[in-house]
Parts: sequence; C-alpha cells; structure tokens
Amino acid sequence: MNPATQYLITHSFWRHNYDVSTINKTHLFHVANSSLTPGKPDLTFYRSSDSNGPIVGICKFRHFSSDSEIGLGDPEWPNKMDWEYLHKQGFMKRTYWFRMQLEGGTKQTFTWKRTHSLGSGRDNHKLVEETSQTVVAVFSSGGIFSKTTGYLDIYLDLGPRFNLMALISGIALVEKVRRQNSAGGGGAGGGGGSC
Repeated sequence: MNPATQYLITHSFWRHNYDVSTINKTHLFHVANSSLTPGKPDLTFYRSSDSNGPIVGICKFRHFSSDSEIGLGDPEWPNKMDWEYLHKQGFMKRTYWFRMQLEGGTKQTFTWKRTHSLGSGRDNHKLVEETSQTVVAVFSSGGIFSKTTGYLDIYLDLGPRFNLMALISGIALVEKVRRQNSAGGGGAGGGGGSC
C-alpha cells in the first residue's frame, strides 16, 4: 500500500530537537524539545526551520503519569486551540491511544502499537483505527547511529489536522522512550500489540 503522506524525522546533536521534512527533503516543521523548563511544553512544533516561526502544535508530558496533552494550534490563541490526549494503555505495554474528531465530523479512536511486520526499522509502531482495525499509519525507526529518527507513513487521507496529530503523537512516543532510556529506565516495557 502506497502512503498518502510521508514524513522524514531527523534529530539534532544529542537528540535535543527534531526536524520534519518531506521524503524529498522539503522542510516542514522544527520541533523544540524542552525537558527542564517549568511551564514550557515538552515538544513545540514550529512551521519553520527554527524556533522563530509560527507554532502549530505542542505536547506536554504529564508528571507522575504516562499520558500526554497535545494541543493543535498556537498557545498564543488559547481559545482556538484543540486539545487531545494521548493515553497509555496498560502498565508494561508500549501502547498509546487517542480519540479525536475528524474533519468529516466523526470521533474515532486510534492506537499506537508496536509492530514487527510493518515498517523498515527495528523498533516500529503502527497506528490503528480501533473500530475497523485499519492500519492508518506506520512510524519506522531510524538507525541507531543515524541522525534519522524515523519515517512516518500515513496511508489514509484524513485531513491535515489528523496528519499533525499523528506526527505529534508519533514523535512524543519516540521522545518518551528516549528519555526513559537516558534516565536508565531500560527498554520502556514489554512488546505489546505486536503483529
């Protein structure tokens, strides 16, 4: 199945920040990563090549919880922000789900699950629409010693808002695991959801 949209995600030195581009290297987003500044989002998505452009989305990791808050829009205009929540399912599994309203008006639940049969890396995740069990996206991990964090392939055209949510939640997943590993937390839980 050919993807409707493809993203290339790279990281800067020591993985502090991320950049998102098309497969042919057209730059789309810069992602500022902050883990030590109180009150600042953990991930801030800018539609530019640095942190000076317009903000299109943010992600806050909840303290003492595995859940995350994802805001679509610019925090400077809080009344226009759409908030979605990325929930962790189970204790040991690396499985996360969110529920959002699509542009057609229906609310649907999507779940990130680890997969060994899809993707091109060694630590891949698929995004499944729960009602139909359709795989709508796959996040393939990059190489261990590569600047490439991974690739996000989206297979259905569900609109730009969904694409941004898939992108933010996918990078949030990667960053959560990176922080756990950096803190000596090991592999961040068992397999869960593989196929």
